[in-house]
Amino acid sequence: MEDAKPYSRRSTLRLLGSTMLFFPLAGCGDEETMAAPTGSAPPTPIPTPSPTATATATATATADLRSRYHIAAPNGSWINDPQRPIRTTDGWTLWALYNPTYPQGGTSWRRWTSTDLVTWQDRGVAIPRNTNAFGDIWTGSTVRDTNNTAGFGAGAIIALATMPADNAAGQNQSCALWYSLDEGATFAFHAIVLPNHPGNKPFRDPTVFWHAPTRRWVLTLSEEGKIGIYTSPDLKNWSYASGFLSSLVGGIMECSHLFRLHVYDENDATSSDKWVLLVGGNGTAQGFTVGTYYWVGDFDGTTFKADTTSGQWLDSGADFYAAVVWADPRAADPLARAYTIGWMSNWDYANQLPASAGYRGQLSIVRQLRLRRVGGITRLWSTPLAEQNKAFTRTIVGAAQVVAEGTDYAWPSDAGVVASRIDLTLTRVGNSWPTGLWLSVRGGAGYFTQVGFQLRDNIVFVKRDTSGPDAPNVDAWRKNRTATCDFASGTAVISLFVDAGSIEVFVNGGAATLSELITAPLNSTELHLNAAGGSVRVSDVSIRY
Repeated sequence: MEDAKPYSRRSTLRLLGSTMLFFPLAGCGDEETMAAPTGSAPPTPIPTPSPTATATATATATADLRSRYHIAAPNGSWINDPQRPIRTTDGWTLWALYNPTYPQGGTSWRRWTSTDLVTWQDRGVAIPRNTNAFGDIWTGSTVRDTNNTAGFGAGAIIALATMPADNAAGQNQSCALWYSLDEGATFAFHAIVLPNHPGNKPFRDPTVFWHAPTRRWVLTLSEEGKIGIYTSPDLKNWSYASGFLSSLVGGIMECSHLFRLHVYDENDATSSDKWVLLVGGNGTAQGFTVGTYYWVGDFDGTTFKADTTSGQWLDSGADFYAAVVWADPRAADPLARAYTIGWMSNWDYANQLPASAGYRGQLSIVRQLRLRRVGGITRLWSTPLAEQNKAFTRTIVGAAQVVAEGTDYAWPSDAGVVASRIDLTLTRVGNSWPTGLWLSVRGGAGYFTQVGFQLRDNIVFVKRDTSGPDAPNVDAWRKNRTATCDFASGTAVISLFVDAGSIEVFVNGGAATLSELITAPLNSTELHLNAAGGSVRVSDVSIRY
């Protein structure tokens, strides 16, 4: 999220009205995101909705436009970056940057709690803004200081967070320590513990973890052209250890996370571990946009060394940024999987999105991450949690059907709703896939959002330029986003999460993921699935809502 100034959050989070510009990049990642696939337009005209689908759309027209099962900003306010969840007596506690006086005033940390990482309760502000000379509070991370290394008490929750510190005591963008003795409900300011002298250079987004082999804390930090790595015995006194340099995804890599996971092979067996360095990056030069990028490699407590210089995008959609990653310390094997949640927006248009739904900003659903080595490539696979089905109270099942060119899949009569989870399996008929297949959701009144498949070319894409009114008038919104996925086996398994203002697509168990905001009106609830240039069998259809 860079602009021509050294720090875009200063203008965006406090004034939130400037136009974002981006540094040029070089290189490319492993996923194809360069151009929208040709032949991706849906068959026209869009089939006429059934009377029952229209009736459902009319019935929901008076419903609230707020997100049904995503964390969203309360009461017309703004949220962006999530702050990494940790285990507390409430189950899980997560914070996010929150501004109730958009577009002025700056951000605080607002708190949400959950017992299952699916249903979240809003608990109000935990760290207020502008309480001292260092200003409001920006992104950071929390840890539980089990051994009282910082001296605030065994089990205290410590937050290391950026504060703008505009020329305060000669500092800018410095790391402050806050501590909580009430399980993260409130925090007290301690001090600036990692100052930025002299001013105005990027120095933000500290993420902290305990490195057991060296028995010290490790912190990663966004700096100009690199991720700085620092170490400390007590969370107060920090020493520079090394820096990971890259210009592949912009001049500033934000919101970094460094974590370790088991590597699973294609038989789901594991024999080794790897470290992952994950950042918020700018993919403009790759034909992409801002997103979440990562490298796989090794970390010895001082230096991270990537296996290859080029990394990979975690999510191929336009709206998965500032992602945080964490493990469950109570899991039988905390290295088997990690969890992630991201901010569903994009600095190319975040300030242009309408607030007609009564909020500005939402987070993604929580996803599970596993590190898998498939086809000689080690990469993160992202899937929804099994517990995510708790967000829905009803399930309807669709019949198996072969869809040929000129026909539309016959959805159950009450399948068209504002928010749902749609699961289905596509199976190749004969020796070749159809030339194109289109799953359109939230359709009607001339609007639709489309998940398209070029199955012969191993491509899946999202088209949202006609998703609804009041869409941002920028290329980053209009452009189709694509991901590669291997469909050579003749099967494609799809899970699609549709909410009032977003879609999240998971294909083949996490081999491809795309997350996008949409601006669909409430009376657009039609579903359509059709193909061209062949036939496909559609089965295992379920709609939860």
